[in-house]
Amino acid sequence: MKKLETLFNQIPELKEQYELFENTLLKEDSLEKKYIKWVAFSTALALKEKLLISLVEEKLGKLEEDERKAIFLASSRMSVTNPYFMARNIQPLSVGGSLDSLNMSIIQNLGVEDMTAYHYACISISSINSGFVCFNSHLQNLKAHKQSDFAIDQAMRLTASLYSLKQLLFNVSLLN
Repeated sequence: MKKLETLFNQIPELKEQYELFENTLLKEDSLEKKYIKWVAFSTALALKEKLLISLVEEKLGKLEEDERKAIFLASSRMSVTNPYFMARNIQPLSVGGSLDSLNMSIIQNLGVEDMTAYHYACISISSINSGFVCFNSHLQNLKAHKQSDFAIDQAMRLTASLYSLKQLLFNVSLLN
């Protein structure tokens, strides 16, 4: 990415953030490759950064139609549930507090084929959105699906690395 090279030439110490991205995306093997793809695309989508979506596509290829549908479902649903359940966690109320109160179907009725991948998408998006109640719920589902702490940690570091790349891209825009 040419924009980042400009920044790295001025502040070489920042290159370690890109190296974190490259390493967690391509060189580590705790997280299965198909889940890496879901985490990377979900994070880039949650960050609303087209350059990062292009970068992930360049590194991992395009999403299949079923992957795109499920990731878009996760993104859209987390945009409702993350702020709602976070606010309810701060101030509990005696009404509402369920997916039904948000007029949302349960996950099993969405037609998502790979629920483990879906939960990885949700923890990535919830990390970006600060939706920690949802994050914890989906994290518990990953553990119930026998995902290792190493795999989950790799997903979380990949999410963090993409978030840092978004910040770097913004910083580059301030150089001119």
